[in-house]
Amino acid sequence: MKFSRMKILLSFIGNNDCYPFESPGAILSILQQRQFDRLYLLINSEKYLKPASDIIQYCTQHYPRMAVEIQQSMSENPADYNTVYPAMYQAVKNILFKTGNAEYWISLTSGTPVMHACWIFLQQGGVIDARLIQVSRNAEISDVTFELDDFPEIRQTEAIKAEITRLSRENKDLRRIAGLTENGIIGQCPSIITIREQIERFADTNIPIFISGESGTGKELVAEAIHFRSSRKDKPFIPVNCGAIPSELFESEFFGHKKGAFTGAISDRQGIFKQANGGTVFLDEIADLLPAFQVKLLRFVDSGKFAPVGGNSETSDVRIVSATHKDIRDMVRAGTFREDLFYRLVHTELHLPPLRSRGNDIILIAQHLTNNLNLKYGNRKRLSSDAVDRILKSSWPGNIRQMKNVLETAYVLSDDTIAAEHLHIMDVHTSCSQIEIPDAGIDLENDIMPRYYDVALKKTGGNAEKAARLLGLKPHTFRARLKALKSKSFDPTS
Repeated sequence: MKFSRMKILLSFIGNNDCYPFESPGAILSILQQRQFDRLYLLINSEKYLKPASDIIQYCTQHYPRMAVEIQQSMSENPADYNTVYPAMYQAVKNILFKTGNAEYWISLTSGTPVMHACWIFLQQGGVIDARLIQVSRNAEISDVTFELDDFPEIRQTEAIKAEITRLSRENKDLRRIAGLTENGIIGQCPSIITIREQIERFADTNIPIFISGESGTGKELVAEAIHFRSSRKDKPFIPVNCGAIPSELFESEFFGHKKGAFTGAISDRQGIFKQANGGTVFLDEIADLLPAFQVKLLRFVDSGKFAPVGGNSETSDVRIVSATHKDIRDMVRAGTFREDLFYRLVHTELHLPPLRSRGNDIILIAQHLTNNLNLKYGNRKRLSSDAVDRILKSSWPGNIRQMKNVLETAYVLSDDTIAAEHLHIMDVHTSCSQIEIPDAGIDLENDIMPRYYDVALKKTGGNAEKAARLLGLKPHTFRARLKALKSKSFDPTS
């Protein structure tokens, strides 16, 4: 009896593949026209982890018989042969080791030109026996062949293996120096080193993780790192903003519904927990979950069981990672967040520091974001020294998210160099008006401070002790100053 070999497609994730639910990129165009048993998604940067998860989720819905796996092929510079080739070589070897005797297809459409060339080196050099395919702009698929008399023969030698090892080591050293790691968390300050250690320690467990920190500090990035460093990495990672789900849609979003369960339910729909079966659900802003839904979530976390709207009980194996920028312990004490749910979700806490407290990491992050913009727009812009100075001096109340937005605006405004004048750093906590001092100067003690004494007394109903506390003064000092002002005919209660 003859058995057919497994058909496997290998492809990097390109920028046009990042939004599978909005528009089909090269990968989905191939899947729509040809059938495969397995798809390997190669990623060279952590920024493609989320798109990879989206593609997996899409394929689970549309191609349930096809297995999809992520294969890391990390390289610091996707346009540098010295780092791209060894990373791809190792990735291909890993795939061959896991799959054995199979038929392979390689897509040359997604990725950088350097990656396309390296695919050719790997195929023509005999590292992998595969067919090369490409997708045209009108989504037509064609084979790529080199049946030319003058096409050079490429041979693998033992020497190239030694070179690959050396280049791979250099690549890792460069990432360490730049403060980059495979989990995508940038920085070398003590708190970030601790975060990376915690990710490594807890990633490959099923312990629920709680991430705290101000808005914009990268809580979702940490959640992704936990997922993609775990044994669940080949299954979906689904982030959910708990505060953005309307109350009437909560059960349908999380647990799904059956056809006809309510008006508008024209077909069965899988909820988030079913879609993420075997993977991870990231519950962002968990503190915004209404009390009634906290009870429903508690039941699922306890048992792994849920019932779709209009359906019977089902089960799902998901890992819960949750986060909020609010003080969830205060909410438990105030009775607005269930204590029993708190203890189910907060087995261990990873706290992300605000950007303003991370010292020189601020510049590492700014340079990393600028490099990403260079890749996005195909330029080679850099930060000027005055821009670096201003970035370091800014308080960044919106943290990394704010910096990313500021730098992208500055990138568009600038030519070859991003200068301080291009950085439009907004801060809602400070006034736009500037304090001006007249040429004649001011009398702080007699003109300015009495106004604060007056406001403090009015705010406290004339209670001098409370007014003193508002101004950070000891009561006897406050009373002594009031007495001195009265002697100068100033009446703070008038």
